[in-house]
Amino acid sequence: RPPTPPPPGAPTARILFLTDLHWDRQYVPGSAAACPDPLCCRGAPREGLGAAGFWGTYSKCDLPLHTIDALLAQLPNTTSHTSDSTSDSTGNSTGGFAAAYWTGDIPAHDVWQQSRGDQLRALRTVTALLRARLGGLRVFPAVGNHEATPVNAFPPPYVRGNQSAAWLYDAMAEAWQDWLPPAALHTLRAGGFYTAQVWPGLRLVSLNMNFCSQANFWLLINATDPAGQLQWLMGVLADAERDGEKVHIIGHIPPAHCLRSWSWNYYRIVNRFEGTIAAQFFGHTHLDEFELFYDEETLSRPVSIAFIAPSVTTYINLNPGYRVYEVAGSYPGSSHAVLDHETFILNLTEANAAPPGTAPRWQRLYSAREAYGLPTAFPADWDRLVRRMQ
Repeated sequence: RPPTPPPPGAPTARILFLTDLHWDRQYVPGSAAACPDPLCCRGAPREGLGAAGFWGTYSKCDLPLHTIDALLAQLPNTTSHTSDSTSDSTGNSTGGFAAAYWTGDIPAHDVWQQSRGDQLRALRTVTALLRARLGGLRVFPAVGNHEATPVNAFPPPYVRGNQSAAWLYDAMAEAWQDWLPPAALHTLRAGGFYTAQVWPGLRLVSLNMNFCSQANFWLLINATDPAGQLQWLMGVLADAERDGEKVHIIGHIPPAHCLRSWSWNYYRIVNRFEGTIAAQFFGHTHLDEFELFYDEETLSRPVSIAFIAPSVTTYINLNPGYRVYEVAGSYPGSSHAVLDHETFILNLTEANAAPPGTAPRWQRLYSAREAYGLPTAFPADWDRLVRRMQ
């Protein structure tokens, strides 16, 4: 049964979506925006053309913390919601958020000089900033590929000792303990993935997509299901199906960027649980994209969609961006599906040209349904859009 639009007057909820923040603590406004290194906008300030802007730069540069702070500071009444009760956690129409999904990549792209201490500082600094700016809003994070050092190196959980990723997962569990229940922190410590209830009727699954990454050399040992994560996902989805819950899946790397053996199984899971998986959300590419899933039998009926949101960082040559998803709220029979999404950006040319001390103006770039003329934002609508594009 495909999802149906909510009845008139049914509650909807707004979910803030942030991905790929890539804070560079060595970013220096006025430094060289072009350089021989893989990451620029660092070092001594200089005069004239080719200098890094105060708020960010169209180049192979990441962001200063004050730009990330400015994004969070201008969000509408983010502190008005807690997830303690049903009435509070179903969102409202005044612009407040019911939850935030945050899909990783916290440190900068200076991967050749990162230590574990650097990664943990980035994790704790940015987590503290989100907690301060978002107040009581519940944040559901996912693990990005840049959180580890060396970058992309995520050993399976049976690897112990200094080679293991326990140093990272333990720090995440500590940093995020106010947002996640004890059972979620337990699997987060074990393998960087977890499940938690967002509000009654809606469950969230946060996957560690590094266990499908083509760049994770540890997967040469076992690329099929290295942490037993897909097996675990099947169990969570089966329980949700039995209990009448809908599920949102978040992760960093989109499924189409994964190793084939992993993707093949993931695709089959999405097919099997199409009635339970209400939405999928990813980041990683820094671009505004979507991936469609079709039924296995005919490959013609759209069963699910993975939304891929633009990055907060400018890397490479981008405006900073974030997204807000409108989903069906908590009411009997809710699909909890995405009804629309809005993308917001910071026009860097305009922001950097403003007088010093001026707060940057984030603008709504577009709404999906408005821009593409979609009656609803269900998989069938996006399938028709793709065919129109073809």
